[in-house]
Parts: sequence; structure tokens; C-alpha cells
Amino acid sequence: MNELARIAAASVGSEFCLNVKKHAEGQHNKVYLVTTNDGKEVIAKVPHPIFGRPYFTTASEVATMDYVRQLASQSSRAVTDNAQARNILGLPVPKVHAWDPNASTNTVGAEYIIMEKAPGVNLRKIWPDLERAQRLQILESMIQFQKAFTSSTFGAIGSLYYAEQLGAGISSIAVEKQGQKPLESTQSFVLGPTTDFRFLVDERYKMDCDWGPWSCVEDYLEGIGTRELKYVESLTRFPQAGVGIFGGPGWLEPTKADKLTALQDYIKVSRYLAPRYSPATVPVLWHSDLHLSNIYVNPDEPTRITCIIDWQSTHVAPLFYQVETPEFLDFQGPKYPRGLDMEVDVEFFGIPSNISELLEDEQNKIRKEALVLSKKRSLYKMYELYCLCDNYDAYEAFRFQETTQGALIFGASRVAYHSEIPMRKWLMRLEEGWNTIPGYDKIPCPVHYSKQEREAHAEVYEYWGYCIGMMEDILKRLGGQPDYWDGSVSHEAYPYLKEMLKRVRRDFVSIVLETVDGTDEERNQLAETLWPFKDQDEGDVEVGCLGTSR
Repeated sequence: MNELARIAAASVGSEFCLNVKKHAEGQHNKVYLVTTNDGKEVIAKVPHPIFGRPYFTTASEVATMDYVRQLASQSSRAVTDNAQARNILGLPVPKVHAWDPNASTNTVGAEYIIMEKAPGVNLRKIWPDLERAQRLQILESMIQFQKAFTSSTFGAIGSLYYAEQLGAGISSIAVEKQGQKPLESTQSFVLGPTTDFRFLVDERYKMDCDWGPWSCVEDYLEGIGTRELKYVESLTRFPQAGVGIFGGPGWLEPTKADKLTALQDYIKVSRYLAPRYSPATVPVLWHSDLHLSNIYVNPDEPTRITCIIDWQSTHVAPLFYQVETPEFLDFQGPKYPRGLDMEVDVEFFGIPSNISELLEDEQNKIRKEALVLSKKRSLYKMYELYCLCDNYDAYEAFRFQETTQGALIFGASRVAYHSEIPMRKWLMRLEEGWNTIPGYDKIPCPVHYSKQEREAHAEVYEYWGYCIGMMEDILKRLGGQPDYWDGSVSHEAYPYLKEMLKRVRRDFVSIVLETVDGTDEERNQLAETLWPFKDQDEGDVEVGCLGTSR
């Protein structure tokens, strides 16, 4: 820590460090606020060694921030704020003062990035107090921010690096050769091995697989399948899944064979899944972690965004594999159908048809909760409509995600977490509609399923739905946590959810004890095995499944 503080102070021309304070800590990084002897404040970021490929994640993050800053400066030289380069939307990224991705050779003994402190106030702190009109203005800024990326395309897929940072034997493709206008920079940028978290999570970063870069989308989609095939083959037990509860007596028991079969069939069709002649297929850079804590705004003008932070794992990939609604807009509950058709029934708003028969207090409670949900739902819908009107390429990408082909592409990365059953259903659906896919009517479908296979799968799918339903009930009781929830929560929600988790767990154990035969010891052991959120210890504090907070 002393050496990191010394480097941080020296990077901004200060004599020494006066104070170091933990600024934040999540699953992937430790972040410190360093104050120097002359009052300067900088951020020191140290990635956890258990996440990401050593060297590459840090090297790419620094190059990506520099690339975005230079692209911003080139786009709008007339706009400045505190001497920071800003992009055409007034959205700066942090300036890097010092960095080193070589943990084994540097004096700190860890990878690190020293960067400027984000100006402004964290949006999470003020979002609850903003008026609807202010929130809509921030949404518009987000759309323009994302539009800048959809209009700045690449000709290959991977992550950005400085050319000099990738040694001999590491595949790379020069950015200048991808149709991009060269930046006025002393550094040459290249696309190299991807840092997409889907290639890294749950120790995938340790595997020997194709990391890219890829020159075409067909190779990339096939690479997703071969990566997951290798990952599933390497497993001795399946990772914890937040999508269902499996393995009880008479319940669905996931098998490695079923997972491998689903992935082998996905690989057969993978080269035919991307939409042809569509802007949704074009590779783009994209910030995929836009939650409130990563956005800073001007405290005196809260609709003006002053900084976007956390560019770790930002990479170049097809637009359809990048776009997602910003996390801070998401909510648990039914959403309006996509497009301009918004006709729904009254129960869609959470108001039961028999509300008039309920007690007045209960009616008021239901209406209040429905109003809160309605505001969240409308803001979510407004983001979609802004995309439709002002960033249609992104809107097309969202639409593709809802197709059978889109479901297969995203499902391939989740087979280890028990999505092989819906994957099989989507593959069967793909075969059924194969002749309706433009350009493939004269090409035989690479996969085929007999009538007997379809009937057997329909029965298995019903069991799968039961296991999913059990998990959904637990997630609803925990405040509506999303599918594939890994236990990460905000600091504010941590105490409440920790206590709620204990209650839900007790009820779950009681249900298993009532419905399963065997001795008390055997049934208790089974309940502990089936419980989806395993306890973890962080220091001397037991935190249950809520092992991290963000």
C-alpha cells in the first residue's frame, strides 16, 4: 500500500501521500481515494487477481479509456470542462495518470491504475430525489452517449489495447485498418484478446480457448460455443445457478451430457444465427455497466453528466450482443410490449379486478405500490422509445435479442447454469422456422429432432419449469431479485436482504422437510444441499450469500 500511495502522489506531481481511504470495493476491484500533501485527490484502482486474465484486463481498460477520450476530443474540440477532453455529448472519462499491468515485475506487486477522481456527485445519491423531467433528461443523455458508440463502428471483434502492449505471439488487428478514422495519437490502437466478462467469469479466464480477436461475427459466435463446451467439459460440479433449484427427489437433475449435447447443436447452427445485412451485427464499443454508481453528475445541475467510470471489461462486439437497458432503469414486474402497441389490461398495473371488494387500507396500499411500479415501468419504456426515435440501430439490436436466434446466442453462455433445457427448445423452434429465415431456404437446417425427441423434451421442459418456479418464488420473497442473481446487492439494501434471506431459508428448509422422505438428518442435509445461495465468509463476518456489495 505504501508503494501504491507513493506512485499515486508522484503521478500528479505531489511530494507524498497524506491519506489513503477505501473508496469502494466490489467483486472485481479494490478502489482507494488517495489525498496528497498539496490537497490533490486521485483514485487508485487495484483489480482482484481472481477476476480476469492477468495483464490483459488492466491493459485493455487503460487503452479503452484513452481511446474514448481521444475520440471525444476529436469529435468536439470546442467543448471543455476542467481541462478534460469531452465527447460530443459532454461525457468525460477519467484521465489515467499512471498504470502498470505487470503484477509480477512492478514495485507494488499488483496490477494498478491511478486516475483522476470523477468530478461531481454520484448519481445513486440523488436519483431518488430527481423529478421525472430530470430523469428523462438523463435518459436522453444516455441515448446520445450510446448513439456515439453505435456510429463509431469496427471491422473486427475483441478488446482495445495499445499496440506496443501486445507482444509477439498475441494476435491483434490494427484499429486503423477497420474503417475507423485514425486518432491524433502517439499511440497505435489494436484489437486484441477479448476482456468480455462472459469469457472470464467463474474461472473461465484460466482456460485455454480462443480469446480473439475475430475478423467476422460467424467465427465469434462459434467461439462462444466452443468456449462453453470446454468449460462444461472441465467441470466436476456445476456452478451455483440463480435460475432454478435442481436435484431434489423426483426433480430435474442436470447432467453434463445434456449440456454438451445442447452446446454441440448450438455450434452446428452458430454460423447462421447473426442477422444478415443488419446494423445490429456491426461490431461496436459499448459500456455495459451503466448502473447509478458508475455515473457522476453536476450537483448544481444534476441533469448534466460529468463522468462515466468503470470501463473494465468494456470490449468490441456485435451490437446485438452489446445492447442492454441501463441497470438503473430495470425493475421487477411486467413490462410494456416492445414497440408502439401499449395496450394492456388493468391487472398489468398490479391492480386486481376485485379491488373494490377489499378493505380501504388494502386498496390504498395496492394503488400506492401500483403507482410506484407504473413510474418505473414508464421510464423503462421511455428509454426504449428514445432508442426507437434517435438510435434505431440499438432498437433493432434489442428486437433481435427477442428472436429465437438471439435467445440461442445468449443462452449458449448460460448452459453451465442449467439453460440447456430451453436451449434445446429454441433449437427445435429454429428447425421449425428454418425455411423462413432469409437466405437459408435452400440450405438444410444443421440440426434435426425427431417426433419422439420432441415429445420427450416437452416432458423434461415441464419439470424444468417446476424447478424454475421454485427459484422465482424465493427471488420474489427477496424483493424481486433478477434471474441469475449472484447475491450482489447495494450497500443500502444489504442489512434488509441479509435478514430476509435468513427467513426465506428457514421456510425453504421447512418445505423440504415436509415433502421429502427420509431421516431428519438426511432431509436437513438435502435442504442445505438444495438451497441455492451458499454461505461465504468475508473476513470474520458471516455474510451468507450476500458476499459482495456494489
